[in-house]
Amino acid sequence: MALTPDGAAPGAAVPDGAAPGAEPPVPPVPDLLATATEAARREDATLPPPPALLRRVMDAVRAEPRRPGLALVLSDVPGARVEVAEAAAVRVLRAAVDGLGDVRAGACRVAVDGTAEQRVLRVTLTVTARAGLPLPELAERVRARVAAAGEEAFGLPVAAVDVTVADVT
Repeated sequence: MALTPDGAAPGAAVPDGAAPGAEPPVPPVPDLLATATEAARREDATLPPPPALLRRVMDAVRAEPRRPGLALVLSDVPGARVEVAEAAAVRVLRAAVDGLGDVRAGACRVAVDGTAEQRVLRVTLTVTARAGLPLPELAERVRARVAAAGEEAFGLPVAAVDVTVADVT
């Protein structure tokens, strides 16, 4: 982009009273900056956003606020209590779903149910699926992946994985 101080294109006519070949008067700096800023905005409006930026924004939008200290009690054995923050459990399970490739995990809730002798995990998850996929089969793949990841990471059986397909892209 060629920008001249007076906003004229190079080779334009000389203003009245100016000698040919003489430099045109320089406008005040704020006017020059305003002209350059407007030209940059017009140019930037035609460019698509970088894919990484869009992904980071969408990850922030999908993130769920969590109360600090919310914990899932995996084992309540005296002297050997095991807790994991729900936010950490959610990250593990969402990463497992995102690893499938055809689906993105959205909102996720994890709860520990059962008695002290027999604890189980219950997971509620929303997902965004890729268009054209059979959704019942996709939901079963998500359930299987979440159950395996939950049992491996937390050492508890996963009693239920409720999957809601919230969007198709």
